[in-house]
Order: sequence, then C-alpha cells, then structure tokens
Amino acid sequence: MISLEIRIARRLCASSSIVRLPPKRSFSSLPPISSTSSSSSTAPCSEKPRPLIALGIETSCDDTCAAVVTSDRRILSEVLRTQHHLHEPMGGIVPKLAHHAHMRNLPAVVQEAIQKADLGERGIQAIDLIAVTRGPGLAHSLGVGLNAAKTLAAALNKPLIGVHHMEAHALTARLTSQDPHLLTDQSSDNKVAAAAEPSSAPSHWTRADHNKRLAGSDPYPAFPFLTLLVSGGHTMLLIAHSVDRYTTLATTVDDSIGDAFDKSARELQIPWLAGRAGGPGASLEEFAKGSKNPERYLDQLPIPMSLRNNKREMKFSFAGLKAAVTRIVKQETQEAELAGAARGLHPNEIEFMDIERRRDLAAGFQHCAVTHLGQKVAQGLEHCREQGLDISSLVISGGVGRNATVRSTMEQVCAAPMRQEKKSSHQQKQKQKQQQQQPTLPKKVIQVICPPPKLCTDNAVMIAWTGIERFQLGLVDPYDIDIVPKWPLDMLGTGVVPE
Repeated sequence: MISLEIRIARRLCASSSIVRLPPKRSFSSLPPISSTSSSSSTAPCSEKPRPLIALGIETSCDDTCAAVVTSDRRILSEVLRTQHHLHEPMGGIVPKLAHHAHMRNLPAVVQEAIQKADLGERGIQAIDLIAVTRGPGLAHSLGVGLNAAKTLAAALNKPLIGVHHMEAHALTARLTSQDPHLLTDQSSDNKVAAAAEPSSAPSHWTRADHNKRLAGSDPYPAFPFLTLLVSGGHTMLLIAHSVDRYTTLATTVDDSIGDAFDKSARELQIPWLAGRAGGPGASLEEFAKGSKNPERYLDQLPIPMSLRNNKREMKFSFAGLKAAVTRIVKQETQEAELAGAARGLHPNEIEFMDIERRRDLAAGFQHCAVTHLGQKVAQGLEHCREQGLDISSLVISGGVGRNATVRSTMEQVCAAPMRQEKKSSHQQKQKQKQQQQQPTLPKKVIQVICPPPKLCTDNAVMIAWTGIERFQLGLVDPYDIDIVPKWPLDMLGTGVVPE
C-alpha cells in the first residue's frame, strides 16, 4: 500500500512540475519575528518584504482541511472535505471511519489548496512554513495530518509548527476582525474600510471580502481578551494573555455543550443538516426555530449550576440537562404509545413525539444550555474586573459559536452592568481588602467578537494563521514531534507536553 506521504508528494509534483529542494537550512538561526521568507543580503533596502505564506493542515476530527494564509491576513485558499455521510448513519463520529477517510482525502485536499492559492512560478516553494494540528483530537485522525505535514516540511526544508487546536480557535478572531475604533482613509492604499461588526457579518462572507477588508491591518483583538471555546469536545472560558499563554477560568466537569447539542438532536430524531455548516448541533438550532411554545418544558429542564450551593462555582456542566431531555423523550414516548394503543393503532403507526412538541423541547434545551453559558461568562467578566485585568473583548469560537442564540446572549451579557450579589460581612471585608491590594478597573461594555460562522467549525485557515503567529515569535517545532490527543491549553508555554 502506497503511504500517504508518497501520495501527497506525487500529487504536488504533478500539479507544479518538479519540486526542487532548496539547500539545507537551519531554522534555529531565524529571527524571533519575521515578516519575510529567506531573502538575499544584497537585496535593495527599498524593496518591500513580502508577507509570510503558511500552509495549514487540519485533521483532528472528521473534517479534512488544508488552507494557505498570509501574515498580512489574506486567505489565499481553503479546501475542506466533510464526512457527514459516513457518520450520520452511525449516530456520531466513528474514529476508524474518520481515520480512513482522512487517508483517502488529504492528498487531493492539499493539492487543491496549493493550486487555488495561485502561488506563481515557485508553486509550493513559495510556502514559508507548514502548520498542522498536533492536538487535542482523535489520535488516528491527528496522525494522518501530522505525518503528512512533517514529511512535506522535511522534504521542502520548511519550518514545522505544531498547533494546539483550541489555541487556533481562540486566535481566529485575530485573523478575521478589525479594530472598530480604527479610523481609516478610504483613499489610502495601506488602510482598509472598517469591518462590519462580526455578529452582523453577511452570511455570504467570502474569501475575497475578507482579503479586501483586512489586508495590511494589525491583528485584533489585542491581548488580553476573554475566550469562550464551545465545541463538540470542549467548553472552556479562558483568558488569552498572549500567544502561547492562557489561563482557564472555567471548564466542563462532564459533557461539552457541543456533545449535549449532538446527543439531544439524536434523542429528538432531528436529521443532520448537510454541508459544511451541517451536523446534529446545527440541525437542532434550525429545528428549534419552528417552536411555537418554547416554554412548554422549561419547568422540567434544569439550568445547570444555578442552585444556591453551586451557582458561584466557575464550572460548566451539561450532563444533567442532557439527561433531562432523554427523560422527557422517554416519558412522552410512553404516553404516545398508551394513547395509540387505546386508539387501536399498530406500534409502527405511533409517532414517538409529534413535531411541535419536539421543536418545543429543542428550544427549551437550547435556552437552558445557553443561559448557563451566559451566567458563567458574566462571572468570568466580574472575576477579571476584580483582579484588575483590562479585558479588551470576549471572543466566541468553536463549532457552537455559529449558534445565533449563543452570540446574541453573550452580547446581552457583555452589555449588561455587573450584578452585585448580597455578601456576608466577612465576605465584604475580604473583598475590600483585595480591592485595596489590587486596583479595580472601572466597569465598561465588553465587545463581543465572533469569527465568520464558516470559520467557527474546524478548518485549516485557523491552523495556518496560528502557525504564522507562533512562527513570528520563534516557536518552531522539530520534525520528530508527536500527536497529543489530550492537551490542556494551560500547558502551552510551560515546556511540558502530555505523554
């Protein structure tokens, strides 16, 4: 069987004639911050250095992705192959199926990304670095992408950047957003029109729109900022201090919000939406829009971590809410069966829940899950304010970040004044003491930033961009790095990588 690396090499050779390897170079001597590829020392000083060009590869779960991105925030190409048709009949992601699909798809995906980038005569040699998801994710899926990236980097003698998948989600906003306070001159070549608010970005957002709007502007938001990472595998609230340095304020104690959406959609027998923006979670959001009585089941659905004994804990939890949906579906099914039997219907003729009730339950579940997110984000913002940390914005990222209810709720939370809860005299004295030791920042409205919905799900654009951000800080990896299926984001920058 021909190895994946050989297949990729053959495709690239076929698409760009001959791949000529450059003389061997050492990347240990690269400057910590660079905006150009290797250039001749005799080049005239007036020559404008070209931006860095990065190839990104992402195979952490079930989407096979490759993209080419530049350091001046232009997306030259993006290619993605989904696997929904393989996993929907199984009720969820099957690691073995995902692994084999990545093996089949990756060579053509990388080839297409290089061709669409239109890199000129140099072809793939114009790539300055190769970035790839190293973890966390499905072990065998990660291995497909990492082995291909390592082989390409070694063969082309390019720097290799192993990217943390969740850091890439967190930094996507710095690729797609522009400082709203930046005053621009429409007639100036080195400035661009102010970007539309992320939450109101047009649904037909295209790569050309992005490149025209952001090319040449500085990454935004500035550090530090708060990040809400919500996906099928993670639910985390983090402080992003800088590239490679993060502090976790809250994480889930059981299931992720994405998993709760997916499993609830399966319980309600909601068909997956097709395409890149599809999947069970997106289908539940769309299904819930048809609810005529979204409050029907609210008295049976708990808002997690909202009891008096745990509402101040900085934790997420979705297992209880997910179990409540299962319990309601079971109860409704039993009642439908009894009613059908009384009417003399055959079991196959009985619908387990009518569609109106299913829509109402989907809407009730979504309300409780998103309300829980909002409560913990409010606590996180209050924590940062009390600690004197000047947070510039809240960045929502991850697949669940596409959800319009999540976005609108976070905007309401960030626009609202901080709540003052009653505290005992001892707690008040402790708080006063802390405030004396550390100045408290004035309250302000926190801007909510959301990447375009198509870049909230797994993609290679965010991997390429994060590779550029890390490379500019001198964070280059050796060619013998391995996958890290379980990798807490807090461990970045510590020099420790989980076994």
